[in-house]
Amino acid sequence: MVKEHKQSTYTRIVDAALVLFNEEGERNTSTNHIAAYLNISPGNLYYHFRNKDEIIVQLFKRYSQDLLSYLHDAKLPAGVCDAIDYMSGVYDIMWRYRFLFNDVNTLLARSAELLGEHNNFTQAKVSPLLVNLLARLNSLGIMQADEIAMNDLALNMWVITKYWFDFDGSIHGRAKLTEDSKVRGIQRTLSLLRPYLRKEYLDEFDGTMNRLLAESKRLFKKEAESE
Repeated sequence: MVKEHKQSTYTRIVDAALVLFNEEGERNTSTNHIAAYLNISPGNLYYHFRNKDEIIVQLFKRYSQDLLSYLHDAKLPAGVCDAIDYMSGVYDIMWRYRFLFNDVNTLLARSAELLGEHNNFTQAKVSPLLVNLLARLNSLGIMQADEIAMNDLALNMWVITKYWFDFDGSIHGRAKLTEDSKVRGIQRTLSLLRPYLRKEYLDEFDGTMNRLLAESKRLFKKEAESE
């Protein structure tokens, strides 16, 4: 009989913190809350992590690895709809770690280690992979942009993506994010592509964007009715 692998306390702490940070907010969740959620002593938690920020750094590393794995492994799009599916995959991962983006600058200001991880991740790893996406659309004749434009566009897409949840939450006055925010983020990020699309792809793109808008409205209404 094969014995089941028992999850380590270290991993359980990180997993529990992610749940609580997403559901209750990072500011509202202390290490004592995490320990109580797991039914362990605060001392047991402090054996593994000296403070909450150390847990957040580990969650950022997990998030960055998940996103990089997706960007490396996901099939590059072969059309407009594929590009939207590709970006949806990015937002799905960010939604899984959404607490990181509720007030990203405050988190970065608190931890030099997190700031270093973040800057290296953004500048050296993510932007080049988004350029690959744009180069693919260029090579297929779906869009037309030179190298300078593609580099600028990749960075601008990432800026919107990274800060979207913080911005959208403030606009809608919500302390807790809901999934309609994710759909609006996909739409807003991809809207940057429109000026570069060839004319023959505009109708397909606009139709898909309208469907995303309708979906975000449906989710928003559903959430409002459940409150």
